[in-house]
Amino acid sequence: MSNSSDGLDRRSFLGLAATIGVATAGYGMAESTRSWPEQVSFSFAVIADPHCAEGPRQGMELLGSAVDRLLRCFQAMEELPPDKKPDFVLIAGDIHPEALAPHLDEIHIPIHAVAGNHEGSKKSRGLLRSLFPDDFGVGDNVHDYYSFEHKGVKFIGLCDAGAGGDHVGQFSSELIKPAGQCDWFEEELGMSGKRKVVFAHIPPALDGGDHNMHMGRNDSRWFVKTVKSTPPEMLFFGHLHHATEAYSIGEAQAFNLRSCCWNFQNTPVGFMLVQVTQEGMETQEIITGKVHVQ
Repeated sequence: MSNSSDGLDRRSFLGLAATIGVATAGYGMAESTRSWPEQVSFSFAVIADPHCAEGPRQGMELLGSAVDRLLRCFQAMEELPPDKKPDFVLIAGDIHPEALAPHLDEIHIPIHAVAGNHEGSKKSRGLLRSLFPDDFGVGDNVHDYYSFEHKGVKFIGLCDAGAGGDHVGQFSSELIKPAGQCDWFEEELGMSGKRKVVFAHIPPALDGGDHNMHMGRNDSRWFVKTVKSTPPEMLFFGHLHHATEAYSIGEAQAFNLRSCCWNFQNTPVGFMLVQVTQEGMETQEIITGKVHVQ
Protein backbone atom coordinates (compact mmCIF):
# COMPACT_ATOMS: atom_id res chain seq x y z
CA MET A 1 0.00 0.00 0.00
CA SER A 2 0.96 3.64 -0.28
CA ASN A 3 3.01 5.24 2.47
CA SER A 4 0.57 8.17 2.48
CA SER A 5 -0.61 9.12 5.95
CA ASP A 6 -4.24 9.04 4.80
CA GLY A 7 -4.01 5.51 3.39
CA LEU A 8 -5.18 2.37 5.21
CA ASP A 9 -2.95 -0.39 6.51
CA ARG A 10 -3.80 -4.07 6.06
CA ARG A 11 -5.62 -4.38 9.39
CA SER A 12 -7.71 -1.27 8.70
CA PHE A 13 -8.54 -2.51 5.23
CA LEU A 14 -9.69 -5.90 6.50
CA GLY A 15 -11.77 -4.19 9.17
CA LEU A 16 -13.46 -2.04 6.55
CA ALA A 17 -13.96 -5.08 4.34
CA ALA A 18 -15.76 -6.86 7.15
CA THR A 19 -17.91 -3.79 7.76
CA ILE A 20 -19.08 -3.01 4.22
CA GLY A 21 -18.87 -6.49 2.73
CA VAL A 22 -16.11 -6.53 0.13
CA ALA A 23 -17.87 -8.71 -2.44
CA THR A 24 -21.19 -7.56 -3.81
CA ALA A 25 -23.64 -9.75 -5.62
CA GLY A 26 -22.24 -11.00 -8.90
CA TYR A 27 -23.78 -10.80 -12.35
CA GLY A 28 -23.82 -14.56 -12.68
CA MET A 29 -22.36 -16.81 -15.31
CA ALA A 30 -22.26 -15.71 -18.92
CA GLU A 31 -22.45 -19.17 -20.42
CA SER A 32 -20.59 -19.78 -23.64
CA THR A 33 -22.75 -20.96 -26.51
CA ARG A 34 -19.75 -22.01 -28.59
CA SER A 35 -17.48 -25.02 -28.37
CA TRP A 36 -13.93 -24.39 -27.20
CA PRO A 37 -10.87 -26.53 -26.49
CA GLU A 38 -10.54 -27.64 -22.89
CA GLN A 39 -10.21 -24.52 -20.73
CA VAL A 40 -7.83 -24.17 -17.79
CA SER A 41 -9.76 -22.13 -15.23
CA PHE A 42 -8.35 -18.79 -14.11
CA SER A 43 -9.41 -15.34 -12.93
CA PHE A 44 -8.64 -11.82 -14.05
CA ALA A 45 -9.76 -8.41 -12.78
CA VAL A 46 -10.86 -5.22 -14.51
CA ILE A 47 -10.34 -1.74 -13.06
CA ALA A 48 -11.74 1.46 -14.56
CA ASP A 49 -10.70 5.09 -14.23
CA PRO A 50 -8.19 5.13 -11.36
CA HIS A 51 -7.38 8.87 -11.91
CA CYS A 52 -4.20 8.36 -9.90
CA ALA A 53 -3.22 12.05 -9.75
CA GLU A 54 -6.32 13.09 -7.80
CA GLY A 55 -6.32 13.69 -4.06
CA PRO A 56 -8.85 12.79 -1.37
CA ARG A 57 -12.50 13.56 -2.17
CA GLN A 58 -15.23 14.84 0.10
CA GLY A 59 -16.87 11.97 1.90
CA MET A 60 -14.02 9.62 0.94
CA GLU A 61 -11.27 11.03 3.14
CA LEU A 62 -10.74 7.71 4.91
CA LEU A 63 -10.00 6.10 1.55
CA GLY A 64 -7.04 8.41 0.96
CA SER A 65 -5.81 9.67 -2.37
CA ALA A 66 -6.70 8.23 -5.75
CA VAL A 67 -3.50 6.18 -5.71
CA ASP A 68 -4.49 4.81 -2.30
CA ARG A 69 -7.89 3.83 -3.72
CA LEU A 70 -6.24 2.01 -6.62
CA LEU A 71 -3.82 0.21 -4.33
CA ARG A 72 -6.76 -0.88 -2.16
CA CYS A 73 -8.05 -2.77 -5.20
CA PHE A 74 -4.80 -4.67 -5.53
CA GLN A 75 -4.71 -5.36 -1.80
CA ALA A 76 -8.25 -6.76 -2.02
CA MET A 77 -7.09 -9.04 -4.85
CA GLU A 78 -4.17 -10.29 -2.75
CA GLU A 79 -6.62 -11.21 0.02
CA LEU A 80 -8.80 -13.35 -2.23
CA PRO A 81 -8.71 -17.15 -1.96
CA PRO A 82 -6.05 -18.70 -4.24
CA ASP A 83 -8.62 -19.99 -6.73
CA LYS A 84 -10.06 -16.47 -7.19
CA LYS A 85 -6.89 -14.40 -7.12
CA PRO A 86 -6.51 -12.82 -10.58
CA ASP A 87 -3.64 -13.77 -12.84
CA PHE A 88 -3.56 -10.18 -14.14
CA VAL A 89 -5.51 -6.92 -14.20
CA LEU A 90 -6.95 -4.96 -17.12
CA ILE A 91 -7.12 -1.18 -16.58
CA ALA A 92 -9.65 0.54 -18.82
CA GLY A 93 -8.10 3.98 -19.15
CA ASP A 94 -7.87 7.32 -17.32
CA ILE A 95 -4.83 6.17 -15.39
CA HIS A 96 -2.77 9.37 -14.95
CA PRO A 97 0.51 7.49 -15.54
CA GLU A 98 2.72 10.18 -13.99
CA ALA A 99 1.08 9.50 -10.63
CA LEU A 100 1.00 5.72 -10.99
CA ALA A 101 4.65 5.34 -11.97
CA PRO A 102 6.15 5.84 -8.45
CA HIS A 103 3.87 3.12 -7.07
CA LEU A 104 4.25 0.35 -9.64
CA ASP A 105 6.75 -1.49 -7.42
CA GLU A 106 3.98 -1.82 -4.80
CA ILE A 107 1.82 -3.79 -7.23
CA HIS A 108 2.62 -7.48 -7.64
CA ILE A 109 -0.09 -8.52 -10.11
CA PRO A 110 0.62 -7.95 -13.83
CA ILE A 111 -1.20 -5.04 -15.47
CA HIS A 112 -2.45 -4.61 -19.04
CA ALA A 113 -3.73 -1.09 -19.65
CA VAL A 114 -5.31 1.01 -22.38
CA ALA A 115 -5.40 4.79 -22.68
CA GLY A 116 -8.31 6.99 -21.64
CA ASN A 117 -9.11 10.56 -22.52
CA HIS A 118 -6.91 11.67 -19.61
CA GLU A 119 -3.99 10.22 -21.58
CA GLY A 120 -4.89 12.60 -24.43
CA SER A 121 -1.60 14.50 -24.75
CA LYS A 122 1.62 13.35 -26.38
CA LYS A 123 3.36 13.54 -23.01
CA SER A 124 0.84 11.47 -21.04
CA ARG A 125 0.37 8.97 -23.88
CA GLY A 126 4.12 8.56 -24.19
CA LEU A 127 4.50 7.98 -20.45
CA LEU A 128 1.74 5.38 -20.45
CA ARG A 129 3.46 3.53 -23.30
CA SER A 130 6.76 3.61 -21.41
CA LEU A 131 5.22 2.06 -18.28
CA PHE A 132 3.95 -0.98 -20.21
CA PRO A 133 6.36 -1.56 -23.13
CA ASP A 134 5.53 -5.27 -23.42
CA ASP A 135 2.03 -4.28 -24.57
CA PHE A 136 2.56 -0.92 -26.27
CA GLY A 137 5.94 -1.59 -27.86
CA VAL A 138 8.81 0.90 -28.08
CA GLY A 139 10.36 3.28 -30.59
CA ASP A 140 9.16 2.86 -34.15
CA ASN A 141 7.14 -0.20 -33.11
CA VAL A 142 4.79 1.62 -30.70
CA HIS A 143 1.10 0.68 -30.88
CA ASP A 144 -1.73 1.99 -28.71
CA TYR A 145 -3.90 -1.08 -29.31
CA TYR A 146 -2.78 -4.68 -28.92
CA SER A 147 -3.79 -8.23 -28.05
CA PHE A 148 -2.33 -10.97 -25.90
CA GLU A 149 -3.28 -14.55 -25.08
CA HIS A 150 -3.57 -16.15 -21.67
CA LYS A 151 -4.48 -19.80 -21.12
CA GLY A 152 -6.18 -20.01 -24.47
CA VAL A 153 -8.17 -16.75 -24.22
CA LYS A 154 -7.36 -13.75 -26.41
CA PHE A 155 -7.57 -10.31 -24.79
CA ILE A 156 -7.95 -7.36 -27.15
CA GLY A 157 -7.10 -3.89 -25.86
CA LEU A 158 -8.50 -1.05 -27.98
CA CYS A 159 -7.68 2.66 -28.00
CA ASP A 160 -10.74 4.84 -28.52
CA ALA A 161 -9.29 7.93 -26.81
CA GLY A 162 -7.89 10.45 -29.27
CA ALA A 163 -5.97 13.68 -28.90
CA GLY A 164 -6.93 16.55 -26.63
CA GLY A 165 -8.87 14.71 -23.94
CA ASP A 166 -12.16 14.55 -25.89
CA HIS A 167 -14.85 12.70 -23.95
CA VAL A 168 -16.28 11.34 -27.23
CA GLY A 169 -14.53 8.19 -28.39
CA GLN A 170 -12.87 7.63 -31.73
CA PHE A 171 -10.66 4.93 -33.24
CA SER A 172 -8.71 7.21 -35.61
CA SER A 173 -6.63 10.12 -34.34
CA GLU A 174 -3.19 11.57 -34.94
CA LEU A 175 -2.39 10.47 -31.37
CA ILE A 176 -3.42 6.82 -31.88
CA LYS A 177 -0.53 4.84 -33.31
CA PRO A 178 -0.40 3.22 -35.80
CA ALA A 179 -3.22 4.02 -38.22
CA GLY A 180 -5.45 1.10 -39.20
CA GLN A 181 -6.94 0.10 -35.82
CA CYS A 182 -10.37 -0.70 -37.28
CA ASP A 183 -9.03 -3.11 -39.89
CA TRP A 184 -6.82 -4.71 -37.23
CA PHE A 185 -9.76 -5.17 -34.83
CA GLU A 186 -11.89 -6.81 -37.50
CA GLU A 187 -9.07 -9.26 -38.20
CA GLU A 188 -8.56 -9.99 -34.48
CA LEU A 189 -12.25 -10.72 -33.90
CA GLY A 190 -12.44 -12.79 -37.08
CA MET A 191 -9.75 -15.24 -35.98
CA SER A 192 -11.47 -18.52 -35.19
CA GLY A 193 -10.80 -21.01 -32.42
CA LYS A 194 -10.15 -18.55 -29.58
CA ARG A 195 -12.33 -17.17 -26.82
CA LYS A 196 -12.04 -13.37 -26.83
CA VAL A 197 -12.37 -10.51 -24.35
CA VAL A 198 -12.31 -6.85 -25.43
CA PHE A 199 -11.50 -3.85 -23.23
CA ALA A 200 -11.42 -0.13 -23.99
CA HIS A 201 -12.11 3.17 -22.25
CA ILE A 202 -15.13 4.80 -23.92
CA PRO A 203 -18.29 2.68 -24.47
CA PRO A 204 -20.35 2.63 -27.66
CA ALA A 205 -23.67 4.39 -28.09
CA LEU A 206 -25.93 1.42 -28.75
CA ASP A 207 -28.50 3.48 -30.64
CA GLY A 208 -25.83 4.82 -33.00
CA GLY A 209 -26.65 8.41 -32.09
CA ASP A 210 -24.56 11.41 -31.10
CA HIS A 211 -23.97 11.23 -27.35
CA ASN A 212 -21.37 12.77 -25.11
CA MET A 213 -19.27 10.31 -23.05
CA HIS A 214 -19.65 7.57 -25.69
CA MET A 215 -18.00 6.65 -28.96
CA GLY A 216 -18.91 9.01 -31.79
CA ARG A 217 -21.84 8.29 -34.08
CA ASN A 218 -19.97 6.52 -36.90
CA ASP A 219 -17.50 4.79 -34.56
CA SER A 220 -20.39 3.42 -32.47
CA ARG A 221 -22.26 2.12 -35.50
CA TRP A 222 -19.19 0.41 -36.94
CA PHE A 223 -18.20 -1.03 -33.56
CA VAL A 224 -21.63 -2.47 -32.71
CA LYS A 225 -21.99 -3.95 -36.20
CA THR A 226 -18.53 -5.54 -35.98
CA VAL A 227 -19.15 -7.03 -32.52
CA LYS A 228 -22.53 -8.42 -33.57
CA SER A 229 -21.07 -10.07 -36.67
CA THR A 230 -18.05 -11.64 -34.93
CA PRO A 231 -18.86 -11.54 -31.21
CA PRO A 232 -16.28 -11.80 -28.45
CA GLU A 233 -17.38 -13.37 -25.20
CA MET A 234 -17.14 -10.22 -23.08
CA LEU A 235 -16.41 -6.49 -23.40
CA PHE A 236 -15.42 -4.02 -20.68
CA PHE A 237 -15.50 -0.21 -20.71
CA GLY A 238 -15.07 2.59 -18.17
CA HIS A 239 -15.37 6.38 -18.52
CA LEU A 240 -18.92 6.93 -17.22
CA HIS A 241 -18.26 6.97 -13.44
CA HIS A 242 -21.53 5.42 -12.38
CA ALA A 243 -22.74 2.09 -11.01
CA THR A 244 -21.72 -0.81 -13.22
CA GLU A 245 -24.11 -1.42 -16.09
CA ALA A 246 -24.48 -4.82 -17.77
CA TYR A 247 -25.93 -5.16 -21.27
CA SER A 248 -25.60 -7.20 -24.46
CA ILE A 249 -24.25 -6.38 -27.90
CA GLY A 250 -25.67 -9.21 -29.96
CA GLU A 251 -24.36 -12.42 -28.37
CA ALA A 252 -21.62 -10.63 -26.40
CA GLN A 253 -21.94 -9.62 -22.75
CA ALA A 254 -20.76 -6.04 -22.11
CA PHE A 255 -20.13 -3.96 -18.99
CA ASN A 256 -19.68 -0.25 -18.36
CA LEU A 257 -17.75 -0.42 -15.10
CA ARG A 258 -17.84 1.73 -11.99
CA SER A 259 -14.63 3.65 -11.29
CA CYS A 260 -12.27 2.57 -8.52
CA CYS A 261 -11.65 6.27 -7.77
CA TRP A 262 -15.00 8.12 -7.68
CA ASN A 263 -18.49 7.86 -9.15
CA PHE A 264 -21.45 10.16 -9.57
CA GLN A 265 -24.37 10.00 -7.10
CA ASN A 266 -22.02 8.82 -4.32
CA THR A 267 -21.86 5.35 -5.84
CA PRO A 268 -19.31 3.10 -4.07
CA VAL A 269 -15.95 2.45 -5.72
CA GLY A 270 -14.54 -0.94 -6.65
CA PHE A 271 -13.55 -3.28 -9.45
CA MET A 272 -14.73 -6.41 -11.26
CA LEU A 273 -13.44 -9.95 -10.85
CA VAL A 274 -13.96 -12.42 -13.69
CA GLN A 275 -13.61 -16.20 -13.35
CA VAL A 276 -13.03 -18.06 -16.61
CA THR A 277 -14.11 -21.70 -16.82
CA GLN A 278 -15.02 -24.18 -19.51
CA GLU A 279 -18.70 -23.29 -19.03
CA GLY A 280 -18.35 -19.53 -19.37
CA MET A 281 -17.21 -16.39 -17.56
CA GLU A 282 -18.60 -15.41 -14.17
CA THR A 283 -18.36 -11.81 -12.96
CA GLN A 284 -18.42 -10.42 -9.46
CA GLU A 285 -17.97 -6.85 -8.28
CA ILE A 286 -15.65 -6.15 -5.37
CA ILE A 287 -16.54 -2.96 -3.49
CA THR A 288 -13.49 -1.29 -1.95
CA GLY A 289 -15.01 1.84 -0.46
CA LYS A 290 -18.15 3.85 0.14
CA VAL A 291 -18.87 7.57 0.28
CA HIS A 292 -19.82 8.96 3.69
CA VAL A 293 -21.73 12.23 3.37
CA GLN A 294 -22.78 14.13 6.48
